Amino acid sequence: MKLLQMRYFQTVCQYGSITRAAEELFVSQPTISFCIKELEEEFGVKLFHRRHNRLQLTVEGAYFQDKVNYILQSVDALATQMKDMGSNHNHVKIAVPAMISTFLFPQMFNSYKSLYPDVELEMLETGSLQARKLVDANSVDLGVTILDGAVEDSYNVLPLVSTELVFCVSKNHPLSSCEKVTFKELADEHIILFKADSYQNIFIKRAFSEVGVTPNILLYSSQLYTIKEFLSYGNAGAFLYRQVAEMDDDLVCIPLDTPIMQDVVLFWSKNTNLYSDSENFIQFAKQFKLSN
Repeated sequence: MKLLQMRYFQTVCQYGSITRAAEELFVSQPTISFCIKELEEEFGVKLFHRRHNRLQLTVEGAYFQDKVNYILQSVDALATQMKDMGSNHNHVKIAVPAMISTFLFPQMFNSYKSLYPDVELEMLETGSLQARKLVDANSVDLGVTILDGAVEDSYNVLPLVSTELVFCVSKNHPLSSCEKVTFKELADEHIILFKADSYQNIFIKRAFSEVGVTPNILLYSSQLYTIKEFLSYGNAGAFLYRQVAEMDDDLVCIPLDTPIMQDVVLFWSKNTNLYSDSENFIQFAKQFKLSN
């Protein structure tokens, strides 16, 4: 039994006619007839009855049709997957939150490209929560996010770096001389937050809520440059990762009274087979160390 014989048999079943099947497959009628005869002789069963000039499946033929449909569907799916692998060769697509990409990925990408110059790294900047949705939908190969229980339970994860969340203001802000600050003390301060698809957004609002404070949100933005521009006026503050804030000499980092440390992780689906280039990136990430 060959795949081509199964294709011919499946097409005859579809049209109930050797003539129609031959026209559809662009082969001769004798070729189709010989194929069916070969199968019947191989199995020792009749696959069709001829009734009113139309072929009808026997009981054995119906059973064979069911199995053939399953096999050919699997073969077609495999062919699609292999072609997909071919089109994704030398390409890795990663969803990365904007603030994390600022301090982590320039070094990481440059180090990776020096080892794998032929692989195209496509970085999609998005919020942590949206990154998880993109991984779920197989729209990206890998994602980067802040580790929490939901990520740890639902995905494969690889720790990349730890970071501290600090309250940042300009040097001319009234709080710029503070050694530390609490969420209660920020009750009347103008706050700039990242947009709703950021894990940081949810975390900060929850922290304010736990001390009975409704934050005074001045602006939501996903653009780090925009946030820093607003901070420069000296009338607002924002929660940034320490590595990001320390890249700007005009910002003052004020630690929180109870330090908030967060782990940045690379994550990927437990239910999807990764392409070799993505696997190579994971192996690279296991050895990568962020330099100061």
